[in-house]
Parts: sequence; structure tokens; C-alpha cells
Amino acid sequence: MRLLFSLPAYGLLAIVACLSLFYLRRAKPAPDQFCLWSTVAFLGYIVVRALFSPVPYLARADIYSVLGGLIAYLVVTVVLVRTPVRLLIITFLLVVAIAHVVIGAIQFRDADNFMLIPFLQRFDYGERASGFYICPNHLAGLLEVLGVFGLSIAFWSRWRVWAKLLVGYLAAICYVGVILTGSRGGYLSAAGSLLVFFALTLVVLGRADGRLSWKVGAATIIIAGIIGGCCFLLFNKSDFLSGRAGNVFEKTNMRVDLWQAALQQWKLQPFVGTGAGTYLFFGRQFRTDRVQVDPVEVHNDYLHLLAEYGVVGAIGFAIFLAAHLRRGWRTFQRLGPNRVLISGQLLSNTLAVNIGALCSVAAYVVHSAFDFNLHVPANVTILAFVFGLLANPGIERNGNAKTASVPIILSRLMLGVLGLIVAIQCARLLPGEYFAERARTALRDFHPADATLFATRGLALEQQNPDLYNYLGRARLDQGYRMSDARARASFYQAALEAFWKGKALAPRDENFALELGYTYDALDRFAEGEWMFEQAKALDPRSVATEDSYRAHIERWQKSGTAVK
Repeated sequence: MRLLFSLPAYGLLAIVACLSLFYLRRAKPAPDQFCLWSTVAFLGYIVVRALFSPVPYLARADIYSVLGGLIAYLVVTVVLVRTPVRLLIITFLLVVAIAHVVIGAIQFRDADNFMLIPFLQRFDYGERASGFYICPNHLAGLLEVLGVFGLSIAFWSRWRVWAKLLVGYLAAICYVGVILTGSRGGYLSAAGSLLVFFALTLVVLGRADGRLSWKVGAATIIIAGIIGGCCFLLFNKSDFLSGRAGNVFEKTNMRVDLWQAALQQWKLQPFVGTGAGTYLFFGRQFRTDRVQVDPVEVHNDYLHLLAEYGVVGAIGFAIFLAAHLRRGWRTFQRLGPNRVLISGQLLSNTLAVNIGALCSVAAYVVHSAFDFNLHVPANVTILAFVFGLLANPGIERNGNAKTASVPIILSRLMLGVLGLIVAIQCARLLPGEYFAERARTALRDFHPADATLFATRGLALEQQNPDLYNYLGRARLDQGYRMSDARARASFYQAALEAFWKGKALAPRDENFALELGYTYDALDRFAEGEWMFEQAKALDPRSVATEDSYRAHIERWQKSGTAVK
């Protein structure tokens, strides 16, 4: 989720967008205009609101995630509209999913937080599989989408039997991966998408010839039984997994507290929200006593959207979602029950893609109530691809036009311009992100001199990133601690103060700067100024046990100095 790792991907998407200009006048099926412009309006609002957020740097994650998703969406809707190409992309993603599951199986087996790429580190999730992701919930968010696409292709495509069996096997592995993640939200969303899949299947079969209907229905029951049996065996063999599955509706889950904090945040600016990235601050301010882990995310994409982008953002999303579900349902009716009733033909590659897309949206409608997959760039791009499939099913409506219509040409021009802007921005921002990450890892590995060097080089390129000032201040503070000479030590502490104050100016509601300033003032025996900073930290995060402990330690240091006012 760090920009250092997501910007290269956005850059590749931007290059694809620029190359799409070569298809500017080529005739292709047109997307649903309501879907297209509701997407542009909704995502455009998100970008504009993010640009006016109180901490510009924190808003970048949302801005470039949205722009990257919009590029992927437009590429699918106005360039890659042919079903064979889309099926090829889905198959490639299924192969990538298998790599995730293999890594996840090792993580589940050894419970040692294994990561194939050494410099990527995940939190301690024990047995829970996360693949190349650092969080199991996000892997579940990927696999639940690709699994149902594979299932839809296996059932509804016109591929040869061996190819369908292979894709069905890949889909089954995806669902095994979902189980290994231990994601309770993933269990619910995967179950929800499968229910939608079987419901749509029954709708189509209801219009089919009786004997054919029984054959496909029997196959459906058999495959459902196989999937259910595999799930049962996995849960039965692992006390950990069975415990996770048996505790899906945990009444004491701290997510409820995070949701309440988001609602309190929303009340501050109900119309347009408090701005991108601000839950980091208000989640701390409104946390409950039992939420002591830093509440960085709401763990509910709907409430996160409402808190940071207000009612305007929520309405925009509702219109966007309704437009695509409407288009997807109409396509399903045309390719499914209506086509079967008229022609008697049951299988269709385009229908397979359509059903997979509808079921994928169903999965995320459920999962977004419990996690923050839509703040994970990789999963945002996957879902943008899915919505693009719904907006333009690739069905020609206006005959065999030789040139593209004006709306299509305008859409492709917009895509090319957007790609050019994103490509320039990625090239401009990437060096600063590189030095910020080097500074962070140097601090983590206790190399303050290296951290100072990297932070300084980063600040020469980027002055809007408060993290760079934080890393520079902490590195100088650490260097000061190591000095035996009092004057040299004080010099480093003073330099740390300057860095922390500059960072605080960029993110005034970030309690970390208040705490670091408090520590530094105490190190300089300026306890009265330290008191001021610690009081600010307590005001910004009133229920944090760690902040309260830091304040008590400050009082003890002040009292030991003999200068405390009694």
C-alpha cells in the first residue's frame, strides 16, 4: 500500500493508457454512457475532494489509487472490449492467484510469516495465509473475485472440456486459498458471491430445455458438493480454521468501535467529509478504551467513504454502483434467459464473464462492510476491471460501424490525457518515495546516520511528505542519544526539533509529532515546553494508554530534574 510500490504499477497503467491512443478511431462496441459518466463523476469528485484535504501527502494514496483504477476501468470499457481478450486476462490472473495460494500454503503450514520477497514484511498473522500481500484479508479479497470468475468460466463458457476442467481446478484452489487466509469477511463474501452465482445459474436453467437443464443442474450440485466437501475437510483438520469459521459473527470485535469513531468523524463534516487520510487522526481522537492498536483504517469501506468524503461521496458511490448493476443485469437477461429462450443455446463466453462480474461485485458488497480492500491498490484495480466488464459487455448494438463514435473518441482521448498526467506524476514522485522508504528501513535497522542521509536526500526532492521529517527527526534524536559530548548531543536534539516542527506543520493533527517533540524537549531539559507537547498529544488521542504512559514518564523525568513546579 506504500506509494513506492504502487506508483510503478500506476506508471505501467499510464503507459497502457497512452498506447490506447493508437486505437483512437477504431470501431468497437460502446460502453453504457450512464455507467461511464457516473464513474467519471464519482471518481472525479473523490480526486477533487482529496486535493483539498488537510494533509496533501496523505491524500496521495487515494488520488493515485482512484486514477489508477479509472485508467484500468477506461481501458476495459473503451479499448479491451472483446471477450477473448478479457478471458485471457482473467486466466492470467488465475495463474497469479495460484502463486499467491502456494506462498499462503507455506505461511499456513509453518506459521512463521514467510514472505518470498525478503524486503516485504507482514505483521504477525501466525498461520493465516496472505500470499504476496501483507494482510490475509486482502488476499481473500483477491481470491474471492478470481475464484468466482473461474467457476463461471468452467460452467458457462464455450471452452473445450479440458480447458474448463483446468479453470475449474484453478477456481477450487482460489477457494482453498480463501479458507487458508482465515478471513471471516472473506468467508462471508465468498459465500455471498457463490449464492448469487447459483441463483443466476438457476435463472438461466429455468429457461433451458428440461434435459439440458437437469444435466447442468446435476453438474452444479456435484461441483457445489465437491467445494463444500473440501471446505469441510480443511476446517475439520485445523482447529485454528474451524475456530475462525465458528466465530464469524464475533460480538466483541473491535471493528464496531472503529465504525463508531468513523460515524463521529462524519458528524464533523457531514456533507463533504473531513478529507482523504483523516481517519488516521480522528480514529485516534474518537477511539474507545479497548482500541489500543493504532486505528489507521475503519475496516468498513462504506463508513470510511462517508467519514472522509461525506454524503456527496456516498451518493456518488450509490449512483455508480446502481448504474453498473443495472447494466450488468440487463446484459445477463439478454445473454442468459432471453437468449436461451429464443435460440436454445445455453453456453456463452460473454455470459460467463458477465456472471463472474456480477458475482464479484456481490462479493465486494459484502466484504467491504468488514474490511478495507478498496484502500488496497491491487484490489482497487481488480474491481475497476470488474466494473469495466459490466459497463461494456462487448456486445455490438449499432451494426458494423467502420469508425468509432464521437463519445468513444472523447473517452479514449480522456484516457490518453489521464495516462500522460499519471505517468509524469509517477516519474516525479517516485524518487522521493524511494528515499523515504530507505530512511524508514534504516531507522528500523538502527542505522540513524544512514536514515539522516536518505531523509535529507528525500527532502531535497519532496517537501510535502511529513514522514520524511519524522524520519529525519528521529534519526537525529537517536544520533544525539549516542553522543557523549553534551554540546554535540544538544546540537543533534536541536536539529531534531527543527525537523519535527516542520513535519508538524504539514500534519498538525498527527499526535506522533507532538510526542516526538515532547521527548526532544525533555532531552534538552526544557520540560515546560515538553509538557505543552504532551498535553497536545493527550488532546489528540485522549484514550491512548501508550500516550498516557508517555506523559507519566515525562512527569517523572521532570520531577527528577528538580525543576518541576509543585
